[in-house]
Amino acid sequence: MTRNYYHLVASLPDLLFKSDSFKNVSLLQIRNFIMEEVSAGDLAYMYEILSHIDNYNLITHLYGKNRAWKTGGKFDAESFSNPHDTNLPEYMRQFFDYIEKYKSENGTQPDCFLAEQYLYKLCYESLEASKNMFVSKYSRLEKEIRNVQTAYLCRQSGISFENQFIAEDELTEMLAKSQAQDFGLSKEWDYLAGLVQIFDVKDLFEREMKLDMFRWNNIDEINVFEYFTVNMVLGTLQKACIAERWMAMDGSKGEKIFKKLINELKSWNLKS
Repeated sequence: MTRNYYHLVASLPDLLFKSDSFKNVSLLQIRNFIMEEVSAGDLAYMYEILSHIDNYNLITHLYGKNRAWKTGGKFDAESFSNPHDTNLPEYMRQFFDYIEKYKSENGTQPDCFLAEQYLYKLCYESLEASKNMFVSKYSRLEKEIRNVQTAYLCRQSGISFENQFIAEDELTEMLAKSQAQDFGLSKEWDYLAGLVQIFDVKDLFEREMKLDMFRWNNIDEINVFEYFTVNMVLGTLQKACIAERWMAMDGSKGEKIFKKLINELKSWNLKS
């Protein structure tokens, strides 16, 4: 039976609006608030949608000694020190097995790029198999965005597509073979067709903003008709990730995104 979170959704605008110009709002604060409200089963889905943070920290643990640790994930450095810890998700334990096998065969661990590619391959396979609709669909979207971006960069740089994609599927096969300007996306994957135009944008900040708004709009598409369900909560959490990233890069743009999120939540509450 689907559980509705009327109180949680009604409370989120006030939580986001508390701080001065949103500068003190953090994903960790939002995550902890949600943790207190959702069921144990739905909490597991929250950690699934935030797995990109744990993936980042895992790569940092193995390779990035000078890279800052991200907050908001489930695991700390101590958790990653035991590759066979059963509290780790299965895909992470499979990743550690891959690292150990590679080291035994080559005398060293794989370079960071190969390791990260394999980690995300395992992660997306796991998340797409999630029992939660939002986790499954949004994770697939993120994988597709990464692969379209990879195809675009390979074409622009004249690099072979071989071994560049995260997982191989019908989309990556088309991306590697298509000679069309948009890689044929408008015919087969129309919801991804706008990505090539986004990647064509020269200004880095403008391009990143358009890409995040593409994500934002697709969250709305995935959650259409989802009222106060865990899927809406997860979508809100993912939007908060986007907003926090922009607060770090450009405070004024980040503030606008937080205001957009607040207005959306207020609009939902009017429907209750």
